[in-house]
Amino acid sequence: MKKLRVGLIGAGGFGRLHLQGYSKNENCELIAVASRTEEHAKEAAEKFKIPKFYWGEDWKLMLKENDLDIVSICSPNYLHAPMTLEAIENEINILCEKPICIAQEELKEVEAKLKVKNLIYFSSFQKRYNPIFSNVKKIIDNAILGQLVSIRYYFSHLGPYTSWRPLSKQKWFFDSRMAGGGVALDLAVHCIDILRYLLGEYKRVNGYSSNTICKNIEEEDNCIILVRFENSCLGTITVSWCNEPMETIELFGTEGTLKIDIHAKQPVFHISKKLKKNNMVKELLNYQPAFVNTQNLLIDHFVECVLKGKQEHPNFEDGKRAVECVLEAYSMEKA
Repeated sequence: MKKLRVGLIGAGGFGRLHLQGYSKNENCELIAVASRTEEHAKEAAEKFKIPKFYWGEDWKLMLKENDLDIVSICSPNYLHAPMTLEAIENEINILCEKPICIAQEELKEVEAKLKVKNLIYFSSFQKRYNPIFSNVKKIIDNAILGQLVSIRYYFSHLGPYTSWRPLSKQKWFFDSRMAGGGVALDLAVHCIDILRYLLGEYKRVNGYSSNTICKNIEEEDNCIILVRFENSCLGTITVSWCNEPMETIELFGTEGTLKIDIHAKQPVFHISKKLKKNNMVKELLNYQPAFVNTQNLLIDHFVECVLKGKQEHPNFEDGKRAVECVLEAYSMEKA
């Protein structure tokens, strides 16, 4: 079977995670890579044995001249929309890093272009592929906790350039023009995507509060977003660039409570002893964290969908709704 021809734009740390995923997939052939600097494009090409590399504005040339089946977009946030639009024009299936856009107008333009093309589009929400979330979803879908009253999601790390070392010297995460926002647009989009996956669609943003405490930036490094879901559940999302890496979810229902610490050795705590009798809860309580490369799982799923010509989740709508939630929160603070 002919392999899918793959290109990538943005050969930094996240881009190289994508390249690793494609290199391990037997249905893919890495054809070309583009990056802001010649140095990083060449390094990535050599490391992953990619025959062609481009830098600067030549990413447009890469999309036009290589007959690509797939492109991963891992550039700074402000370039996601223009690069996506160019890929659509060249009939290339797209996997785009989050946030997929940084403005409502961009979302509308990308959506309109995608509607008239038969392309597969994935938003890079790799957290969906952590198996603990599928277990939690089964419990929610089967109303094991009764009616969900509220859910709290806390997600933090020490911020860009502290929690991880960038390859690039361009600190675009702290430039609002290039990033589009602060910690909310970086981390809260992941939270809203997981909550939509677990609970269904959110109805509206009910509140927002932010602060800048530990980073010398214009945008927020800490914030809280209040969300109301269509099933009447209330959600609280708290994200921070000022705390140690932490990711916890608390679910409060009329028949019991679950508290999940994603990174703990024993991640699940429950309230109401009768929950322990339920087989789905037993399965969750027996969950043992193991290293799972969720980015690779996402890429494998994306590749499978391209081969089958079948659009699945996380799709454009998932990326769009996550961005819209944050943009709505931002607008509340400016009002």
